[in-house]
Amino acid sequence: MTKAVRITVDGASLLAQEGQSLTAALMMAGVSAIRKSPTGEARGALCAMGSCHECRATVDGVRGVRTCLVPVKEGLRVEREMKLPRLPLEPSPGGEGGDSPQIIETGLAVIGAGPAGLAAACVAAELGMKVVIIDESMGPGGRIWSHRHDPPLAARNWLERAREAGVLKLQGYSVFSGQAGELDVARVTDGKRVRIRCQSMVVATGARERFLPFPGWTLPGVVGAGALQSLIKGGLNIDGRRVLVAGTGPLLLAVARLAKESGAEVILAEQSSLVDRSSLAIPLLLSPSRWKPARQLLKALGGMERYSSSWVTEARGGPALKEVVLRTPAGDRVMEVDGLAIGYGLIPETRMAAGLGCDVESTGTVRVDSLQQTSVPGIYCAGEPTGIAGCEAAIDEGLVAGIAAVGKTPKASLLARVRRHRFWGQALEDAHPLREELGKLAHGSEILCRCEDVTVGDVSEISSIREARLIHRVGMGPCQGRVCESAALCQSLSGSDTIRPPWTVVPGENQDMSSAR
Repeated sequence: MTKAVRITVDGASLLAQEGQSLTAALMMAGVSAIRKSPTGEARGALCAMGSCHECRATVDGVRGVRTCLVPVKEGLRVEREMKLPRLPLEPSPGGEGGDSPQIIETGLAVIGAGPAGLAAACVAAELGMKVVIIDESMGPGGRIWSHRHDPPLAARNWLERAREAGVLKLQGYSVFSGQAGELDVARVTDGKRVRIRCQSMVVATGARERFLPFPGWTLPGVVGAGALQSLIKGGLNIDGRRVLVAGTGPLLLAVARLAKESGAEVILAEQSSLVDRSSLAIPLLLSPSRWKPARQLLKALGGMERYSSSWVTEARGGPALKEVVLRTPAGDRVMEVDGLAIGYGLIPETRMAAGLGCDVESTGTVRVDSLQQTSVPGIYCAGEPTGIAGCEAAIDEGLVAGIAAVGKTPKASLLARVRRHRFWGQALEDAHPLREELGKLAHGSEILCRCEDVTVGDVSEISSIREARLIHRVGMGPCQGRVCESAALCQSLSGSDTIRPPWTVVPGENQDMSSAR
């Protein structure tokens, strides 16, 4: 049974559930605005997965902590960063207290504890290699297998295998810098640093959501589709709430089902047409292992209010979300909602692989060969950074990478499965083409870069990414462009971004909270 504990938020005592995501606890307590933007706008959580940094706060005296990555415990002290100056990106030497980092020597370092990372770690350890797995989430399993208490059935075998094989887990740590053979990581709660020296690596960093700006998208109460899933798993109670799940892709269906099972009144809106999605029929028939889950998912969505060829054009409210405007084939509909979960598919999380020097294809995926080897010797990549194809694909790619990392040759049947998964992944992408209208919803004073409060109008005359960064700091805030870079306007800019460390903000001690305010 979950234990109730007391935490302090801005000096006020609040009741929360032990082990609950701190972001979920704050939302449950009615704290919708977690921070303020540089120009004073209230901001709430967006991705709830550690990418956007919109949920950052000062936790137990440490600035810049992403509350979505922090489990609630008795006596936790939280101060919202509403008036504090900008947090520097560079980590202080030695991390917490300036001490030298702990050194860990290992054979294989796996970045990411989702299906791909766990599979790679397990098989490599079982083949005799010493393995360390690094993940910034509260518990192993990645976002798809995240859990507060008992892990989902699909994850239990891998978690048990990892334990029996002696895999060392650095849970709650982010990789912020590194090169082939060496990684610098920091604990997400206090910045404590560890240096990992290894013979080889597997990058299994998964994916992040694609966000497309629209009027009102920065209102507290507007979150990513995957964020809602993460928040529910992290302890957010949405029983009796009216929630619109909108955007595109199969993730919407999984989120809508979880929200419905959690007691919410769910409305589902998919921007692609039924004709587009019907193209999945043949690939699905060629993937027998996906038939049963697909049938179960569609059955679970029975009776739900659903819209096709429909998308959100505006979110309204203040200081938090109150209603949305949904464009449908029958015209615009204004809906009163308690929350909007919106996402336009997934983007391979390739920044860490690129930072390590690995080549990235023009399609946005990490270039790998048949053994998941990247362009950098000794660095392998598996799962969604090589292409979005689902959990089964991630596991099989992880197995290939783990086997190859210890110098063994995977079976031909396993390699053939990986090839088939990539066919399925391409079919999923083709079935959910983004409408051109979605890239034109935000204009003028609408926010483009959330970290720096840069508007669409600010960059309307800008032609290159370099100009956008130098003149307006686009992509230079804590999220390092992970949110805004997928916007149509940013995609139209010439040039490319340079991936330089630190790859994420390292939390640092705030010595004098009172003077900062």
